[in-house]
Amino acid sequence: MIRLFVFSLLAIVVALWVTLYLGFPGDPGYMLIAFGSYTFETSLFALLVAVIVLYLLARLLLLLLDWINPMRLLAAGKQISHRRRTRSNSIEGLLYFTRGSWQSSLNLLKKGMNEKDATVINYLAAAFAAYEVGDKEGGMQFLDTAEMKFPTARSTINSLRAQLLYKSGQLEQCLAVLEQTKKNSLNDPTLMTLLKDVYVKLEDWPQLEELLPALEKNKIVDKAEARQIHKRVFMENLYELQAAAKFESEEGLVKLRKTWKKAPQPYKEDAKVVKHYVDILLKLGDQEEAARAIEYALGKAWHVELVQRYGAQEIGDSARQLLVAENWLQSRPSDADLLVSLGRISMRNQLWGKAREYYETSLKISPSAEAYGELGRLLKHLGETEAGESYLKNYDELVGTQLSNLPMPEPDKITH
Repeated sequence: MIRLFVFSLLAIVVALWVTLYLGFPGDPGYMLIAFGSYTFETSLFALLVAVIVLYLLARLLLLLLDWINPMRLLAAGKQISHRRRTRSNSIEGLLYFTRGSWQSSLNLLKKGMNEKDATVINYLAAAFAAYEVGDKEGGMQFLDTAEMKFPTARSTINSLRAQLLYKSGQLEQCLAVLEQTKKNSLNDPTLMTLLKDVYVKLEDWPQLEELLPALEKNKIVDKAEARQIHKRVFMENLYELQAAAKFESEEGLVKLRKTWKKAPQPYKEDAKVVKHYVDILLKLGDQEEAARAIEYALGKAWHVELVQRYGAQEIGDSARQLLVAENWLQSRPSDADLLVSLGRISMRNQLWGKAREYYETSLKISPSAEAYGELGRLLKHLGETEAGESYLKNYDELVGTQLSNLPMPEPDKITH
């Protein structure tokens, strides 16, 4: 259109110049054309202007025809249709992806990859869909191709690679990818969360402990979860000290006690941690330290599981245990679990009558399988077979908890 404007302007200038040069204003000339009974007459100046106008109109018409060339429009339409089909494959594939139709999504996304404008999204979604339909090798191939075609998205691609490896249980390979990726994306929340989960699955507590400050700093874990992780790491450290103590004997026990002594105060009052520590001590034969740990914890906060643990197994001096437990009873006279533990401790001291009294009192307050079972077998050994069988029947009808390994009275050597 610009060319047409310039040409028209040039033609007008030339026409004016010719008109002035030839003297048309003074003598415009005259032309007569006769054909049969028809005649056409005009001045030469008017004829010249008419020719120029017709020429310009003809040029304009040709330009318009060239611009609206049907063949060119057809070619453009084919290109637009082609692009729409490509977008449709990708979009439809992603729509099936969001609905969880993995096979349909995978088929459409693969078709979309053959087009020039395929993006990294096609490959990422196809890799996930392939994993979901069981084609793990194909999923990895999609990611390899994506990494080669879209190197700038390598971090995102490897993040998905690690997630898929984790889902399939390939923890070692997953960890290798994460360790490589975290060099460039250390503070990525998804990566750090996955790294934490892998360490937990692999029970790599030292690495988890090292990662924990970064997890807290980036708010990947809240305070409650951070406390749980700290506690689990501490308990696992006790396990390691237990293993070392088996070979180092007394020196290993000293290390174990020192670690417990330096432990945060809440751990020494936490029933789960204390029970864990007590079990380790009992396996190593340190009954007195186990008894002190339970007694200290119960002096700070009352825990039913620790009370039950205190009576379930011989821990240190039974006579001393009985005095300590009876002292607790003064402030908790209606504690059924404490009464069962007192009954068991009394049996270890061969105080059969006292044990019977504690069991019976416990049953009056809150019947339990442990109390029925312990009283039932005690009565049978005391010669009260019928009563003992009755209590043992009640015991069987309940949970059937395993009874403690306790000494039993001999009918000819009964003391109260």
